[in-house]
Amino acid sequence: MSFRGRLTWVAGLVIAAAVCGASLRHAVYSRPAARGGGSLPVLFSVETGESFSSAASRLRALGLVEHPRGVEVYAWLRGWDRRVKAGTYQLVRGERARDILAKLVSGDVLRVSVTIPEGFTHAQIAGALAAEADVDSTVFAGLLTKREILDDLGVKGPSLEGYLFPDTYLIPWGTTPVGIAGMMRARLEEILAAGMDKRSERIGMTRHQVLTLASIIQAEGRLPEELALVSAVYHNRLRAGMKLEADPTVAYAMGGYKGRLYYKDLEVDSPYNTYLHVGLPPGPICAPGKAAIIAALYPDTTCNALYFVAKGDGGHIFSLTLKDHLAAVQAVKRAKMASD
Repeated sequence: MSFRGRLTWVAGLVIAAAVCGASLRHAVYSRPAARGGGSLPVLFSVETGESFSSAASRLRALGLVEHPRGVEVYAWLRGWDRRVKAGTYQLVRGERARDILAKLVSGDVLRVSVTIPEGFTHAQIAGALAAEADVDSTVFAGLLTKREILDDLGVKGPSLEGYLFPDTYLIPWGTTPVGIAGMMRARLEEILAAGMDKRSERIGMTRHQVLTLASIIQAEGRLPEELALVSAVYHNRLRAGMKLEADPTVAYAMGGYKGRLYYKDLEVDSPYNTYLHVGLPPGPICAPGKAAIIAALYPDTTCNALYFVAKGDGGHIFSLTLKDHLAAVQAVKRAKMASD
Protein backbone atom coordinates (compact mmCIF):
# COMPACT_ATOMS: atom_id res chain seq x y z
CA MET A 1 0.00 0.00 0.00
CA SER A 2 1.36 3.42 -0.95
CA PHE A 3 1.92 6.16 1.57
CA ARG A 4 -1.07 8.05 0.17
CA GLY A 5 -3.16 4.87 0.48
CA ARG A 6 -2.13 4.33 4.09
CA LEU A 7 -2.85 7.96 4.86
CA THR A 8 -6.30 7.65 3.32
CA TRP A 9 -6.96 4.47 5.34
CA VAL A 10 -5.92 6.13 8.61
CA ALA A 11 -7.96 9.18 7.78
CA GLY A 12 -10.93 6.92 7.14
CA LEU A 13 -10.49 5.27 10.53
CA VAL A 14 -10.28 8.62 12.24
CA ILE A 15 -13.40 9.82 10.51
CA ALA A 16 -15.22 6.56 11.31
CA ALA A 17 -14.15 6.81 14.96
CA ALA A 18 -15.31 10.42 15.10
CA VAL A 19 -18.64 9.48 13.56
CA CYS A 20 -19.04 6.56 15.97
CA GLY A 21 -18.08 8.78 18.88
CA ALA A 22 -20.57 11.42 17.80
CA SER A 23 -23.25 8.76 17.39
CA LEU A 24 -22.56 7.34 20.87
CA ARG A 25 -22.55 10.81 22.36
CA HIS A 26 -25.87 11.56 20.70
CA ALA A 27 -27.29 8.24 21.88
CA VAL A 28 -26.47 8.81 25.54
CA TYR A 29 -26.84 12.60 25.80
CA SER A 30 -29.90 13.14 23.63
CA ARG A 31 -33.30 13.63 25.22
CA PRO A 32 -36.16 11.52 23.81
CA ALA A 33 -39.10 13.45 22.44
CA ALA A 34 -42.04 13.58 24.85
CA ARG A 35 -44.86 11.15 24.18
CA GLY A 36 -48.36 11.13 25.53
CA GLY A 37 -48.01 11.68 29.26
CA GLY A 38 -45.18 14.17 28.81
CA SER A 39 -42.68 14.09 31.64
CA LEU A 40 -44.75 11.95 34.01
CA PRO A 41 -42.68 9.49 36.05
CA VAL A 42 -42.35 5.97 34.67
CA LEU A 43 -41.72 2.93 36.89
CA PHE A 44 -39.07 0.71 35.33
CA SER A 45 -38.04 -2.59 36.92
CA VAL A 46 -34.80 -4.43 36.24
CA GLU A 47 -35.17 -8.09 37.03
CA THR A 48 -32.42 -10.08 38.76
CA GLY A 49 -30.24 -11.67 36.07
CA GLU A 50 -31.79 -9.68 33.20
CA SER A 51 -29.39 -8.91 30.34
CA PHE A 52 -28.51 -5.31 29.63
CA SER A 53 -29.68 -5.77 26.04
CA SER A 54 -33.13 -6.73 27.30
CA ALA A 55 -33.27 -3.75 29.66
CA ALA A 56 -32.15 -1.36 26.89
CA SER A 57 -34.84 -2.67 24.54
CA ARG A 58 -37.52 -2.16 27.16
CA LEU A 59 -36.23 1.36 27.82
CA ARG A 60 -36.73 2.04 24.12
CA ALA A 61 -40.22 0.54 24.12
CA LEU A 62 -41.20 2.84 27.00
CA GLY A 63 -39.84 5.88 25.18
CA LEU A 64 -37.08 6.42 27.73
CA VAL A 65 -34.20 6.12 25.24
CA GLU A 66 -34.14 6.58 21.46
CA HIS A 67 -31.05 4.60 20.48
CA PRO A 68 -30.82 1.38 22.53
CA ARG A 69 -27.93 -0.07 20.50
CA GLY A 70 -25.84 3.04 20.99
CA VAL A 71 -26.65 2.95 24.69
CA GLU A 72 -25.56 -0.71 24.79
CA VAL A 73 -22.22 0.08 23.16
CA TYR A 74 -21.62 3.03 25.48
CA ALA A 75 -22.45 0.92 28.53
CA TRP A 76 -20.18 -1.88 27.28
CA LEU A 77 -17.26 0.49 26.73
CA ARG A 78 -17.60 1.81 30.28
CA GLY A 79 -18.24 -1.60 31.84
CA TRP A 80 -21.66 -0.46 33.01
CA ASP A 81 -23.55 -3.23 31.24
CA ARG A 82 -22.45 -5.67 33.97
CA ARG A 83 -23.06 -3.31 36.90
CA VAL A 84 -26.77 -2.56 36.53
CA LYS A 85 -28.60 -3.36 39.78
CA ALA A 86 -31.95 -5.07 39.97
CA GLY A 87 -34.85 -3.09 41.40
CA THR A 88 -37.63 -0.66 40.53
CA TYR A 89 -36.62 2.80 39.35
CA GLN A 90 -38.63 5.98 38.87
CA LEU A 91 -37.54 7.43 35.54
CA VAL A 92 -38.81 10.38 33.52
CA ARG A 93 -39.22 10.62 29.76
CA GLY A 94 -36.92 13.34 28.56
CA GLU A 95 -34.04 12.37 30.83
CA ARG A 96 -30.71 11.83 29.10
CA ALA A 97 -29.87 8.17 28.56
CA ARG A 98 -26.61 8.68 30.43
CA ASP A 99 -28.49 9.92 33.51
CA ILE A 100 -30.77 6.90 33.35
CA LEU A 101 -27.76 4.61 33.08
CA ALA A 102 -26.15 6.30 36.08
CA LYS A 103 -29.27 5.54 38.15
CA LEU A 104 -29.34 1.90 37.07
CA VAL A 105 -25.64 1.45 37.87
CA SER A 106 -25.74 3.24 41.25
CA GLY A 107 -28.86 1.34 42.33
CA ASP A 108 -30.82 4.56 42.84
CA VAL A 109 -34.07 2.62 43.15
CA LEU A 110 -37.42 4.14 44.03
CA ARG A 111 -37.90 4.28 47.79
CA VAL A 112 -41.01 5.19 49.73
CA SER A 113 -40.94 6.73 53.19
CA VAL A 114 -43.16 4.95 55.70
CA THR A 115 -43.46 6.04 59.33
CA ILE A 116 -44.58 3.44 61.86
CA PRO A 117 -45.68 5.20 65.07
CA GLU A 118 -44.76 3.84 68.49
CA GLY A 119 -47.48 1.67 69.95
CA PHE A 120 -48.74 0.31 66.63
CA THR A 121 -49.86 -3.30 66.63
CA HIS A 122 -48.81 -5.71 63.91
CA ALA A 123 -52.19 -5.24 62.22
CA GLN A 124 -51.79 -1.45 62.24
CA ILE A 125 -48.28 -1.77 60.82
CA ALA A 126 -49.67 -3.92 58.00
CA GLY A 127 -52.28 -1.24 57.28
CA ALA A 128 -49.69 1.55 57.17
CA LEU A 129 -47.50 -0.44 54.78
CA ALA A 130 -50.47 -1.15 52.54
CA ALA A 131 -51.38 2.53 52.39
CA GLU A 132 -47.88 3.94 51.91
CA ALA A 133 -45.84 1.21 50.19
CA ASP A 134 -48.45 -0.83 48.32
CA VAL A 135 -47.70 -3.89 50.45
CA ASP A 136 -50.33 -6.62 50.64
CA SER A 137 -51.55 -6.17 54.22
CA THR A 138 -53.05 -9.67 54.34
CA VAL A 139 -49.73 -11.25 53.36
CA PHE A 140 -47.81 -9.07 55.83
CA ALA A 141 -50.24 -9.83 58.66
CA GLY A 142 -49.92 -13.51 57.78
CA LEU A 143 -46.24 -13.38 58.78
CA LEU A 144 -47.26 -12.74 62.38
CA THR A 145 -47.16 -16.31 63.60
CA LYS A 146 -45.38 -18.28 60.87
CA ARG A 147 -42.82 -20.31 62.75
CA GLU A 148 -40.36 -20.51 59.87
CA ILE A 149 -40.38 -16.71 59.56
CA LEU A 150 -39.98 -16.27 63.31
CA ASP A 151 -37.04 -18.66 63.31
CA ASP A 152 -35.40 -16.90 60.35
CA LEU A 153 -35.73 -13.55 62.13
CA GLY A 154 -34.50 -14.93 65.46
CA VAL A 155 -37.79 -14.42 67.30
CA LYS A 156 -38.42 -16.95 70.04
CA GLY A 157 -41.80 -15.55 71.04
CA PRO A 158 -45.20 -16.62 69.67
CA SER A 159 -45.36 -13.84 67.07
CA LEU A 160 -43.62 -10.85 65.50
CA GLU A 161 -45.70 -8.52 67.66
CA GLY A 162 -43.33 -6.14 69.43
CA TYR A 163 -40.31 -7.18 67.36
CA LEU A 164 -40.88 -4.75 64.47
CA PHE A 165 -39.35 -1.49 65.63
CA PRO A 166 -41.45 1.68 65.10
CA ASP A 167 -39.47 4.18 63.03
CA THR A 168 -39.37 5.94 59.66
CA TYR A 169 -38.16 3.63 56.91
CA LEU A 170 -37.09 4.29 53.33
CA ILE A 171 -38.31 1.10 51.68
CA PRO A 172 -37.20 0.17 48.15
CA TRP A 173 -40.30 -0.18 45.98
CA GLY A 174 -41.23 -3.81 45.50
CA THR A 175 -39.55 -5.08 48.68
CA THR A 176 -41.33 -8.23 49.83
CA PRO A 177 -43.29 -8.32 53.10
CA VAL A 178 -40.63 -10.67 54.50
CA GLY A 179 -37.92 -8.21 53.46
CA ILE A 180 -39.70 -5.32 55.20
CA ALA A 181 -40.18 -7.37 58.35
CA GLY A 182 -36.47 -8.13 58.23
CA MET A 183 -35.63 -4.41 57.99
CA MET A 184 -37.77 -3.59 61.00
CA ARG A 185 -36.44 -6.53 62.97
CA ALA A 186 -32.85 -5.48 62.19
CA ARG A 187 -33.61 -1.94 63.42
CA LEU A 188 -34.76 -3.37 66.74
CA GLU A 189 -31.48 -5.26 67.00
CA GLU A 190 -29.59 -2.00 66.53
CA ILE A 191 -31.53 -0.49 69.44
CA LEU A 192 -31.06 -3.49 71.70
CA ALA A 193 -27.36 -3.76 70.87
CA ALA A 194 -26.64 -0.59 72.86
CA GLY A 195 -26.06 -2.50 76.11
CA MET A 196 -29.71 -3.32 76.69
CA ASP A 197 -29.29 -7.09 76.74
CA LYS A 198 -26.75 -6.83 79.56
CA ARG A 199 -29.14 -4.64 81.52
CA SER A 200 -31.98 -7.14 81.10
CA GLU A 201 -29.76 -9.88 82.51
CA ARG A 202 -28.89 -7.64 85.44
CA ILE A 203 -32.55 -7.18 86.37
CA GLY A 204 -33.36 -10.85 85.81
CA MET A 205 -35.46 -10.52 82.67
CA THR A 206 -35.18 -12.05 79.22
CA ARG A 207 -35.25 -9.89 76.11
CA HIS A 208 -38.74 -11.20 75.37
CA GLN A 209 -39.95 -10.21 78.82
CA VAL A 210 -38.44 -6.74 78.47
CA LEU A 211 -40.16 -6.18 75.12
CA THR A 212 -43.44 -7.48 76.53
CA LEU A 213 -43.30 -5.13 79.51
CA ALA A 214 -42.14 -2.25 77.31
CA SER A 215 -45.16 -2.75 75.04
CA ILE A 216 -47.53 -2.43 78.00
CA ILE A 217 -45.70 0.67 79.21
CA GLN A 218 -45.94 2.09 75.67
CA ALA A 219 -49.68 1.46 75.58
CA GLU A 220 -50.27 2.92 79.07
CA GLY A 221 -47.87 5.85 79.12
CA ARG A 222 -48.74 9.07 77.35
CA LEU A 223 -46.20 11.45 78.88
CA PRO A 224 -42.48 10.71 78.36
CA GLU A 225 -41.69 11.83 81.90
CA GLU A 226 -44.06 9.22 83.34
CA LEU A 227 -42.80 6.13 81.50
CA ALA A 228 -40.29 5.22 84.23
CA LEU A 229 -43.02 5.65 86.88
CA VAL A 230 -45.46 3.41 84.99
CA SER A 231 -42.63 0.90 84.65
CA ALA A 232 -41.95 1.08 88.39
CA VAL A 233 -45.57 0.21 89.20
CA TYR A 234 -45.43 -2.90 87.03
CA HIS A 235 -42.03 -3.96 88.37
CA ASN A 236 -43.35 -3.51 91.91
CA ARG A 237 -46.41 -5.62 91.12
CA LEU A 238 -44.32 -8.36 89.51
CA ARG A 239 -42.07 -8.55 92.57
CA ALA A 240 -45.10 -8.67 94.87
CA GLY A 241 -46.72 -11.47 92.84
CA MET A 242 -49.71 -9.25 92.01
CA LYS A 243 -51.65 -9.26 88.78
CA LEU A 244 -50.63 -6.44 86.47
CA GLU A 245 -54.26 -5.52 85.71
CA ALA A 246 -53.28 -3.54 82.63
CA ASP A 247 -56.25 -2.43 80.51
CA PRO A 248 -54.28 -2.46 77.22
CA THR A 249 -53.67 -6.20 77.57
CA VAL A 250 -57.42 -6.77 77.82
CA ALA A 251 -58.03 -4.59 74.78
CA TYR A 252 -55.38 -6.56 72.87
CA ALA A 253 -57.05 -9.83 73.87
CA MET A 254 -60.31 -8.47 72.44
CA GLY A 255 -58.75 -7.45 69.13
CA GLY A 256 -57.96 -3.83 69.98
CA TYR A 257 -59.71 -0.89 71.62
CA LYS A 258 -63.30 -0.46 70.44
CA GLY A 259 -64.25 2.37 72.73
CA ARG A 260 -64.14 2.06 76.51
CA LEU A 261 -63.64 -1.21 78.41
CA TYR A 262 -66.40 -2.53 80.64
CA TYR A 263 -66.14 -4.68 83.76
CA LYS A 264 -67.42 -7.69 81.82
CA ASP A 265 -64.49 -7.24 79.40
CA LEU A 266 -62.07 -7.88 82.25
CA GLU A 267 -63.28 -11.48 82.30
CA VAL A 268 -62.30 -12.24 78.70
CA ASP A 269 -60.69 -15.68 78.54
CA SER A 270 -57.22 -15.01 77.18
CA PRO A 271 -53.64 -15.52 78.36
CA TYR A 272 -53.19 -11.82 77.51
CA ASN A 273 -55.77 -10.80 80.12
CA THR A 274 -53.61 -9.59 83.01
CA TYR A 275 -56.72 -9.17 85.18
CA LEU A 276 -57.03 -12.97 85.22
CA HIS A 277 -53.41 -14.12 85.04
CA VAL A 278 -50.45 -13.25 87.23
CA GLY A 279 -47.26 -12.08 85.52
CA LEU A 280 -46.56 -10.89 82.03
CA PRO A 281 -48.70 -11.95 79.04
CA PRO A 282 -47.24 -14.41 76.49
CA GLY A 283 -45.71 -11.62 74.39
CA PRO A 284 -45.79 -7.93 73.45
CA ILE A 285 -49.10 -6.26 72.65
CA CYS A 286 -47.68 -3.55 70.37
CA ALA A 287 -44.42 -2.11 69.03
CA PRO A 288 -42.63 -0.30 71.87
CA GLY A 289 -40.38 2.64 71.08
CA LYS A 290 -36.88 3.18 72.45
CA ALA A 291 -38.07 5.28 75.40
CA ALA A 292 -40.52 2.58 76.51
CA ILE A 293 -37.83 -0.11 76.23
CA ILE A 294 -35.45 1.98 78.32
CA ALA A 295 -38.24 2.55 80.87
CA ALA A 296 -38.83 -1.20 81.13
CA LEU A 297 -35.12 -1.68 81.82
CA TYR A 298 -34.72 1.29 84.12
CA PRO A 299 -37.85 1.82 86.25
CA ASP A 300 -37.92 4.73 88.69
CA THR A 301 -36.39 3.11 91.77
CA THR A 302 -37.74 5.88 94.03
CA CYS A 303 -41.33 4.98 93.16
CA ASN A 304 -42.97 2.39 95.45
CA ALA A 305 -46.45 2.84 93.99
CA LEU A 306 -48.57 -0.20 93.17
CA TYR A 307 -51.46 1.60 91.47
CA PHE A 308 -52.14 4.39 89.01
CA VAL A 309 -55.18 5.89 87.35
CA ALA A 310 -55.35 8.02 84.23
CA LYS A 311 -56.41 11.61 84.82
CA GLY A 312 -57.70 12.08 81.30
CA ASP A 313 -55.06 14.58 80.24
CA GLY A 314 -52.37 12.02 79.47
CA GLY A 315 -51.02 11.99 83.02
CA HIS A 316 -51.66 9.60 85.92
CA ILE A 317 -52.12 9.66 89.67
CA PHE A 318 -49.83 7.11 91.36
CA SER A 319 -50.76 5.54 94.68
CA LEU A 320 -49.03 3.25 97.17
CA THR A 321 -52.15 1.72 98.76
CA LEU A 322 -55.46 0.48 97.40
CA LYS A 323 -57.29 2.96 99.65
CA ASP A 324 -55.41 5.89 98.15
CA HIS A 325 -55.93 4.47 94.67
CA LEU A 326 -59.71 4.23 95.09
CA ALA A 327 -59.76 7.80 96.38
CA ALA A 328 -57.79 8.88 93.31
CA VAL A 329 -60.26 7.08 91.04
CA GLN A 330 -63.16 8.94 92.66
CA ALA A 331 -61.31 12.25 92.35
CA VAL A 332 -60.81 11.67 88.63
CA LYS A 333 -64.49 10.82 88.19
CA ARG A 334 -65.57 13.97 90.02
CA ALA A 335 -63.22 16.10 87.93
CA LYS A 336 -64.61 14.56 84.74
CA MET A 337 -68.22 15.17 85.82
CA ALA A 338 -67.39 18.76 86.68
CA SER A 339 -65.79 19.37 83.29
CA ASP A 340 -68.76 17.78 81.47
